[in-house]
Order: sequence, then structure tokens, then C-alpha cells
Amino acid sequence: MISSSQPGTVLKMRAKPGKGEALFELTRDLHYTGDPDGPVDWVLARDDNDPDTLWAFEFYRDQESFERHFSDTTIDKNHEDVIALLAEAPLRVHVHPFASS
Repeated sequence: MISSSQPGTVLKMRAKPGKGEALFELTRDLHYTGDPDGPVDWVLARDDNDPDTLWAFEFYRDQESFERHFSDTTIDKNHEDVIALLAEAPLRVHVHPFASS
């Protein structure tokens, strides 16, 4: 169960035409880098009405790991690779869970 104390992000990313699969594959692979401060609970979802739109829901162990993850400059290259696939700037919202199963 995801705790209400876990910080998280919700991201919406729309790929450039013809780049949807690359966006999904790269984003999936980036969740398996072994980053000890990376998200511990996450879901990548495809928009039913736009298969090139990815929704990512990521939750981190605690506020400290969340802050370390996003201040780690070694992940900037990975983020640049994702940005290069996007048709527009991503939507990113910081969240905390209210309830989960």
C-alpha cells in the first residue's frame, strides 16, 4: 500500500508523431536504473484516446529520497533524452496520496 506520507509526481507526456513507442520504452527502462532514491511505487499508463500520451504516477520512499532523486545531476541526461521525444512540455504535478489499495 502506498502511504499518504510518500511524496510523488504525476506526469503527462505527449510524444512527437512516430515517437510514442520510444517514449514509453525509454520511460519504462528509466524506472529500472537502480537509483536508490528513485520511485518505489510507480505506474506508466497509456491514454486510451491518444496512444502517444503517457501518464506516469511515481511515489518515493520519503521526502529526503524525493529531494535527492531530483537534485541528482546524473539523471539530467536521461531527462534530456525523454524531452527530445516530446511534442510539448510535460505536465508535472507534485502530489501526496490520499488513499490507495
